Amino acid sequence: MYKKVICVLLLSFLIISAASATNDFKINEGFDVINEYHSVCEENGMHLCIWDYNDKIIQESYLQNDTDYRITPGDNNTYNTTYNSHGTLGAAVSYANTGNVTLDHGILEIAEVNGDKYIFYTYIDEGSENDWQICYEELMKFNENNNIEPLANAI
Repeated sequence: MYKKVICVLLLSFLIISAASATNDFKINEGFDVINEYHSVCEENGMHLCIWDYNDKIIQESYLQNDTDYRITPGDNNTYNTTYNSHGTLGAAVSYANTGNVTLDHGILEIAEVNGDKYIFYTYIDEGSENDWQICYEELMKFNENNNIEPLANAI
């Protein structure tokens, strides 16, 4: 919950520049731009976030492990993420009701574009580990559309 609140606050109040990040990149087909940092694909419930790498709150929230968030190396210089957006009590209730804990799964990368570093993040709320592959494929489409190559050993 903490990370989502921070994300919403960042997305709502942080102004990086007059031009939005989503205007700087070609967003994948099927995604609707919500604001300058966040796009959503209603068809599969996937989110695409574009953040300035230099944002310390984003770095603290998404580039290091904590109690409810895990980031591990993935394929092609990307990182797999798992986030327990419900916290410990919510996970216990979810397990009691459904027999499993629903987690958010995603793929994150760091890339340099025109001399500026960005964090690109695709994720699906309350999914399964299978969502890593779906998020990875969507992020690779985004990279291809924008001629982006993730940085090696970025974290």
